[in-house]
Amino acid sequence: MKIKGMGIALLSGAALLGAATAQAAQPWTFGEFAYLSADGNDNFETDALELKGSIAFAQKWHGQLSYLDGESDFGSTSNDFDGFRVVVGAHPQLTPNTQLITDLSYFDYEYDDNGPDSDGFGIGLGLRHSVTEKLEVTGEVWYIDGSEGGSSNVDFHDTTVEVGGRYNWTSNLSTGLTVSLGGYPGVPSGFSGDAARFDVRWSFADIL
Repeated sequence: MKIKGMGIALLSGAALLGAATAQAAQPWTFGEFAYLSADGNDNFETDALELKGSIAFAQKWHGQLSYLDGESDFGSTSNDFDGFRVVVGAHPQLTPNTQLITDLSYFDYEYDDNGPDSDGFGIGLGLRHSVTEKLEVTGEVWYIDGSEGGSSNVDFHDTTVEVGGRYNWTSNLSTGLTVSLGGYPGVPSGFSGDAARFDVRWSFADIL
Protein backbone atom coordinates (compact mmCIF):
# COMPACT_ATOMS: atom_id res chain seq x y z
CA MET A 1 0.00 0.00 0.00
CA LYS A 2 1.62 3.27 -1.11
CA ILE A 3 0.06 5.36 1.61
CA LYS A 4 3.08 7.59 2.21
CA GLY A 5 2.79 8.76 -1.40
CA MET A 6 -0.88 9.53 -0.81
CA GLY A 7 0.05 11.63 2.23
CA ILE A 8 2.62 13.61 0.22
CA ALA A 9 0.03 14.22 -2.51
CA LEU A 10 -2.49 15.56 0.02
CA LEU A 11 0.10 17.89 1.53
CA SER A 12 1.12 19.13 -1.92
CA GLY A 13 -2.49 19.78 -2.85
CA ALA A 14 -3.03 21.76 0.33
CA ALA A 15 0.02 23.90 -0.39
CA LEU A 16 -1.08 24.66 -3.96
CA LEU A 17 -4.61 25.60 -2.92
CA GLY A 18 -3.77 27.42 0.27
CA ALA A 19 -3.93 30.85 -1.36
CA ALA A 20 -7.51 30.36 -2.56
CA THR A 21 -10.42 32.23 -0.98
CA ALA A 22 -11.96 30.02 1.68
CA GLN A 23 -15.16 29.84 3.70
CA ALA A 24 -15.92 28.90 7.30
CA ALA A 25 -15.44 25.25 8.29
CA GLN A 26 -18.33 22.80 8.38
CA PRO A 27 -19.98 22.03 11.77
CA TRP A 28 -18.36 19.77 14.35
CA THR A 29 -21.67 17.98 14.99
CA PHE A 30 -21.94 14.97 12.69
CA GLY A 31 -22.39 11.24 12.23
CA GLU A 32 -19.85 9.28 10.17
CA PHE A 33 -19.24 5.84 8.69
CA ALA A 34 -15.70 4.87 7.65
CA TYR A 35 -13.59 2.08 6.17
CA LEU A 36 -9.95 1.64 7.24
CA SER A 37 -7.13 -0.37 5.71
CA ALA A 38 -3.55 -0.73 6.91
CA ASP A 39 -0.34 -2.65 6.38
CA GLY A 40 1.46 -3.50 9.62
CA ASN A 41 4.65 -5.26 10.61
CA ASP A 42 5.69 -8.64 9.15
CA ASN A 43 2.78 -9.07 6.67
CA PHE A 44 0.25 -8.04 9.33
CA GLU A 45 -2.73 -6.53 7.44
CA THR A 46 -5.86 -5.01 8.94
CA ASP A 47 -9.27 -3.95 7.61
CA ALA A 48 -11.94 -2.36 9.77
CA LEU A 49 -15.22 -0.44 9.79
CA GLU A 50 -15.82 2.50 12.08
CA LEU A 51 -18.91 4.35 13.33
CA LYS A 52 -18.24 7.82 14.73
CA GLY A 53 -20.37 10.53 16.28
CA SER A 54 -19.30 14.06 17.13
CA ILE A 55 -21.03 16.92 18.95
CA ALA A 56 -19.97 20.54 19.35
CA PHE A 57 -20.66 22.51 22.52
CA ALA A 58 -19.82 25.85 24.14
CA GLN A 59 -18.88 27.32 20.72
CA LYS A 60 -15.32 25.95 20.48
CA TRP A 61 -15.41 22.49 22.13
CA HIS A 62 -16.21 19.04 20.75
CA GLY A 63 -16.75 15.52 22.06
CA GLN A 64 -16.49 12.38 19.91
CA LEU A 65 -17.17 8.67 20.33
CA SER A 66 -16.19 6.01 17.78
CA TYR A 67 -16.60 2.24 17.61
CA LEU A 68 -14.18 0.20 15.48
CA ASP A 69 -14.74 -3.40 14.35
CA GLY A 70 -12.21 -5.19 12.17
CA GLU A 71 -10.01 -8.15 11.31
CA SER A 72 -6.24 -8.54 11.30
CA ASP A 73 -4.53 -11.11 9.05
CA PHE A 74 -1.10 -12.49 9.85
CA GLY A 75 -0.10 -14.95 7.15
CA SER A 76 -2.75 -17.68 7.18
CA THR A 77 -4.09 -16.60 10.59
CA SER A 78 -6.83 -14.03 11.11
CA ASN A 79 -8.22 -12.50 14.28
CA ASP A 80 -11.21 -10.23 14.89
CA PHE A 81 -11.06 -7.19 17.16
CA ASP A 82 -13.26 -4.31 18.24
CA GLY A 83 -13.12 -1.35 20.58
CA PHE A 84 -13.91 2.28 21.17
CA ARG A 85 -12.25 5.66 21.31
CA VAL A 86 -13.40 8.80 23.14
CA VAL A 87 -12.08 12.25 22.18
CA VAL A 88 -12.65 15.60 23.90
CA GLY A 89 -11.08 18.69 22.41
CA ALA A 90 -11.23 22.34 21.41
CA HIS A 91 -11.26 24.01 17.98
CA PRO A 92 -10.68 27.78 18.46
CA GLN A 93 -10.75 29.95 15.34
CA LEU A 94 -7.29 31.27 14.35
CA THR A 95 -8.42 33.01 11.14
CA PRO A 96 -11.78 33.10 9.30
CA ASN A 97 -10.65 29.97 7.43
CA THR A 98 -8.44 28.12 9.94
CA GLN A 99 -9.06 26.39 13.27
CA LEU A 100 -6.55 25.10 15.81
CA ILE A 101 -7.33 21.54 16.95
CA THR A 102 -6.35 20.27 20.41
CA ASP A 103 -7.53 16.79 21.46
CA LEU A 104 -7.33 14.40 24.39
CA SER A 105 -8.39 10.78 23.78
CA TYR A 106 -8.91 7.51 25.60
CA PHE A 107 -9.04 4.19 23.69
CA ASP A 108 -9.68 0.52 24.45
CA TYR A 109 -9.41 -2.24 21.79
CA GLU A 110 -9.68 -6.00 22.32
CA TYR A 111 -8.95 -9.05 20.14
CA ASP A 112 -11.16 -12.14 20.26
CA ASP A 113 -8.36 -14.72 20.64
CA ASN A 114 -5.38 -13.69 22.79
CA GLY A 115 -4.41 -10.80 20.58
CA PRO A 116 -2.52 -7.64 21.59
CA ASP A 117 -5.39 -5.89 23.44
CA SER A 118 -4.58 -2.24 24.04
CA ASP A 119 -5.76 0.75 25.99
CA GLY A 120 -4.36 4.16 26.81
CA PHE A 121 -4.43 7.87 26.14
CA GLY A 122 -3.54 10.20 23.29
CA ILE A 123 -2.83 13.91 22.87
CA GLY A 124 -3.41 15.56 19.47
CA LEU A 125 -2.47 18.96 18.04
CA GLY A 126 -3.32 20.13 14.54
CA LEU A 127 -5.00 22.52 12.09
CA ARG A 128 -8.20 22.50 10.05
CA HIS A 129 -8.32 24.82 7.01
CA SER A 130 -11.13 25.59 4.56
CA VAL A 131 -9.51 25.93 1.15
CA THR A 132 -12.80 26.70 -0.61
CA GLU A 133 -16.46 26.41 0.33
CA LYS A 134 -16.32 22.79 -0.87
CA LEU A 135 -12.83 21.65 0.10
CA GLU A 136 -11.05 21.53 3.46
CA VAL A 137 -7.77 19.99 4.64
CA THR A 138 -6.61 18.87 8.08
CA GLY A 139 -3.37 17.83 9.70
CA GLU A 140 -2.86 16.54 13.24
CA VAL A 141 0.04 15.03 15.19
CA TRP A 142 -0.84 12.47 17.87
CA TYR A 143 1.27 11.27 20.79
CA ILE A 144 0.00 7.93 22.13
CA ASP A 145 0.77 6.41 25.53
CA GLY A 146 -0.73 2.96 26.05
CA SER A 147 -0.24 -0.65 27.04
CA GLU A 148 -0.79 -4.00 25.35
CA GLY A 149 -2.10 -7.06 27.15
CA GLY A 150 -2.30 -10.61 25.84
CA SER A 151 1.00 -12.40 25.33
CA SER A 152 3.01 -9.16 24.89
CA ASN A 153 2.05 -7.22 28.05
CA VAL A 154 4.19 -4.18 27.23
CA ASP A 155 3.82 -0.41 27.28
CA PHE A 156 4.11 1.56 24.05
CA HIS A 157 4.65 5.20 23.08
CA ASP A 158 3.84 6.16 19.48
CA THR A 159 3.73 9.31 17.38
CA THR A 160 1.28 9.38 14.48
CA VAL A 161 0.79 12.04 11.80
CA GLU A 162 -2.67 12.31 10.23
CA VAL A 163 -3.24 14.25 6.99
CA GLY A 164 -6.70 14.50 5.45
CA GLY A 165 -8.87 16.13 2.83
CA ARG A 166 -12.67 16.55 2.76
CA TYR A 167 -15.08 17.47 -0.04
CA ASN A 168 -18.47 18.92 0.90
CA TRP A 169 -21.02 17.75 -1.69
CA THR A 170 -23.82 19.63 0.08
CA SER A 171 -24.13 21.59 3.34
CA ASN A 172 -24.75 18.25 5.11
CA LEU A 173 -23.07 15.50 3.05
CA SER A 174 -19.31 15.16 2.69
CA THR A 175 -16.66 12.51 2.05
CA GLY A 176 -13.14 12.42 3.42
CA LEU A 177 -9.82 10.63 3.03
CA THR A 178 -7.33 10.55 5.91
CA VAL A 179 -3.85 9.07 5.77
CA SER A 180 -2.18 8.08 9.05
CA LEU A 181 1.59 7.80 8.92
CA GLY A 182 2.79 5.52 11.71
CA GLY A 183 -0.48 3.76 12.53
CA TYR A 184 -4.06 4.55 13.48
CA PRO A 185 -3.90 6.21 16.94
CA GLY A 186 -4.14 3.59 19.67
CA VAL A 187 -5.03 0.51 17.63
CA PRO A 188 -2.86 -2.55 18.56
CA SER A 189 0.65 -2.99 17.18
CA GLY A 190 -0.34 -4.78 13.99
CA PHE A 191 -1.71 -1.42 12.87
CA SER A 192 1.66 0.28 13.34
CA GLY A 193 2.20 0.61 9.59
CA ASP A 194 0.58 3.38 7.56
CA ALA A 195 -3.22 3.45 7.37
CA ALA A 196 -5.84 4.95 5.06
CA ARG A 197 -9.37 5.89 6.16
CA PHE A 198 -12.27 6.76 3.83
CA ASP A 199 -15.47 8.15 5.37
CA VAL A 200 -18.95 9.38 4.53
CA ARG A 201 -20.24 12.10 6.89
CA TRP A 202 -23.61 13.72 7.54
CA SER A 203 -23.29 17.04 9.37
CA PHE A 204 -25.81 18.78 11.62
CA ALA A 205 -25.97 22.39 12.78
CA ASP A 206 -23.98 23.13 15.95
CA ILE A 207 -26.71 24.04 18.44
CA LEU A 208 -25.07 23.66 21.90
